[in-house]
Amino acid sequence: MMENSTTSNQRHSKPGVVVVSLTAATVITSSIMAVGFGLAILLAVLFNFKATTATHCKVVNYLPSISAAIAKPPSSYVWRFVITITAVQRFAAVRFHYLQYSKVASKRSMYPVLCRLCFLCELIEILALVGLTCISSNENTSMHENLFVTFQVCSMVFMLLMCIVYSWASGRPPGSRNKTPWERRSLQLKVLTFLINLSCFLIAVYFYFRHNAYCEPGVYSLFAFFEYLVVLSNIGFHATVTFDFGDKLIMFGAAVEHEKQ
Repeated sequence: MMENSTTSNQRHSKPGVVVVSLTAATVITSSIMAVGFGLAILLAVLFNFKATTATHCKVVNYLPSISAAIAKPPSSYVWRFVITITAVQRFAAVRFHYLQYSKVASKRSMYPVLCRLCFLCELIEILALVGLTCISSNENTSMHENLFVTFQVCSMVFMLLMCIVYSWASGRPPGSRNKTPWERRSLQLKVLTFLINLSCFLIAVYFYFRHNAYCEPGVYSLFAFFEYLVVLSNIGFHATVTFDFGDKLIMFGAAVEHEKQ
């Protein structure tokens, strides 16, 4: 259950009720994903270096791709554990984002449509992430690749649409151009993170096809490096979306009646 901080301040001292700010929950979830991702790559390098850096070109490489890294234990165990414990928060965030933005009154006729598209893209993105985590490239290569493409396409479309939705929704009154300093910084951060994600993805695609075409030493490692940045910028973007609702609190525990006036 989520509430404004002002409402919940009267309740958080009640026994049996645990209150966590949405900001704290976002930091925890994003940190778990980022640290877990880094740990999965590190374990792949330490324990499965040859297997995860080998390609059909049989040239020297220094970094494993994400798909290769999370396909072999112990990296696969770490990444699956990370996705398992963060998936609930990510799915809850999908609905929460939609509910919050769909409440905003906007004069633009396309605003409700974009809100629904954001909801759909974010939902498919998370479903694809769970799918590609459960189905490794070793188990079903084509299925894993299709899920990864779905994840990345929906991720970038969501980022682009969310930048537009946030720009239209922010301002005082909603939809005006008079944004607060926080809203301007938040929009700038969203746009910057999206551009980093898009740029790194295009660079990764370039190195991927260059590796397959010319089989140059180390090129596949460059592909893997920019692939890492794509994932990390994705985590960062989702964090910025939820940070906009830092005044919200998540309450765990039994329902508590309102105090009598």
